[in-house]
Amino acid sequence: MIGHGFYFRKALVVAGEAYHVPIKRWICDACQHTVALLPSFLLPYRHYLLAVIQAVVLTRFEESTPWVEVARRCSANEAPSPQTISRWCDAFADHAASWWAAVQQTLAQQDAGSPLLDPLSETAGPRDAPRALLQAALHLLAWAKTRWTELAHYGLKDRFRFLWHWGASHGLGRLI
Repeated sequence: MIGHGFYFRKALVVAGEAYHVPIKRWICDACQHTVALLPSFLLPYRHYLLAVIQAVVLTRFEESTPWVEVARRCSANEAPSPQTISRWCDAFADHAASWWAAVQQTLAQQDAGSPLLDPLSETAGPRDAPRALLQAALHLLAWAKTRWTELAHYGLKDRFRFLWHWGASHGLGRLI
């Protein structure tokens, strides 16, 4: 891989704040394809910071907050807009089942006796895919922290970011 310049990516925060982040590009000497390396606080195809999107998704699905309250809590000066918030949540709900299945498969390979994997267990957790995926992400992160020392500082607030990167590395496509 050879350095191939950079481009600026607009990263939005609530209240209309925007940052222009330089994104490094690389070109493969063998196949001549270019690759851009996004920092972990940005998501592919999304202009808002990961922290903003995470706040919306967790507020909606983990806290079961009504739409009006999600928009009130997670936006300032109507940014992100209620339509954007709805689009993020709809996309998360649409992809949650397939991501949840992949997380469960990974967890089953590590601890087949986990009550999280038994849908009839009282400790299995929520039945709806979005909430179940968020809960399973905690278990996945706990397992990953025992395997990769660079994740030692990851905590509860980092589970969504970890889930996103883990899924991308497993070819699961877009989550949101």
